[in-house]
Amino acid sequence: MVVYIIPSKDLLTVDNNIFVDNEVSLMPSLSNWEIKVSSNTIPELAKYALENMVHKLKV
Repeated sequence: MVVYIIPSKDLLTVDNNIFVDNEVSLMPSLSNWEIKVSSNTIPELAKYALENMVHKLKV
């Protein structure tokens, strides 16, 4: 099992193919983000793995 920590600002990156904004304009509370997980995206997602993000959590 892999735990990922994804900073919210990274979700706003327009040029990525991992995060998809599913905006529901009529009911904004139902809007969400989709994370595409496949053999093609795992290498890019690896940078968000807990062991790779620990240094960013330390103050």
